[in-house]
Amino acid sequence: MTVDRMGKWSLIIEGANTYSPDPNRKTARIRMEQIVYREKGVMIANDYLVNSGGVIFAAQEHVIKTPDHLQIPEEMLGNREAVQKWLKDHTNEFAKLSKQRLIAGEEYREKVIHNNMIELVDMLTKYPDMLPCTAAEQISLQRLTAKESQRTAKDIMIPIPTIDVKSTIQEAASLIIKEVSDIIAILSSGKLVGVVTVWDITKAIAEGNVDATLDKIMTRDVITANPKFTFVDIVRELEQYKISAMPVVQEGTVLGKVNSDLIAQRYVLDLLQSREPH
Repeated sequence: MTVDRMGKWSLIIEGANTYSPDPNRKTARIRMEQIVYREKGVMIANDYLVNSGGVIFAAQEHVIKTPDHLQIPEEMLGNREAVQKWLKDHTNEFAKLSKQRLIAGEEYREKVIHNNMIELVDMLTKYPDMLPCTAAEQISLQRLTAKESQRTAKDIMIPIPTIDVKSTIQEAASLIIKEVSDIIAILSSGKLVGVVTVWDITKAIAEGNVDATLDKIMTRDVITANPKFTFVDIVRELEQYKISAMPVVQEGTVLGKVNSDLIAQRYVLDLLQSREPH
């Protein structure tokens, strides 16, 4: 849509597929909204306002969960004829559930869009120079940041290579190269007993301990993250102990790892953007 073709609408609903992260297209969109919003007094209800309402229909389990008796029996899975017969036998119940979900979805959608609109207007009132598209983006980032801050180490962790304690330095080095990881967890009988980093291996080789086993060079007093650690807990531990990575461990079992790169790449940028009005 271009400004000269928008007509005399007092409200424009923008489809989600009109948004683009491309800098040139974003700039063009901002220029358009400067005219539409500043000069014509028309607010574009962008995808921030309508998406979270529309997506409700694609997340029916979130609105009204499927009751246990309408879950396809596990023993039928893989048996197409049996499943089709079971679905046919429950047609009336599924039809009733569908109607309930439609009503609930419409009610929830209206509530979500109403709340979104209030939130958007509040931000535009607080920052009069801000355009609606920028305000919507800021609100979305704030929501994302709030959601991410509630996630635990188990939610955000990534895999960590593991190796037996009796392995050699060369085997550990090969594993580090293969898995592209600067830290590996050392196990004994499946439980964590230490960690070895690229620095540990480099130091051992420099000191001539090429043939040593990992139990001779590993760090035994390992700082670990509990699976329930929050974002703040993880950052606090990394900062307090001046380390860049921690295994995520539960009762001696290694589940994964969290590190400073993970925090920076996935969360810090969004956090900073969400707190800086444009």
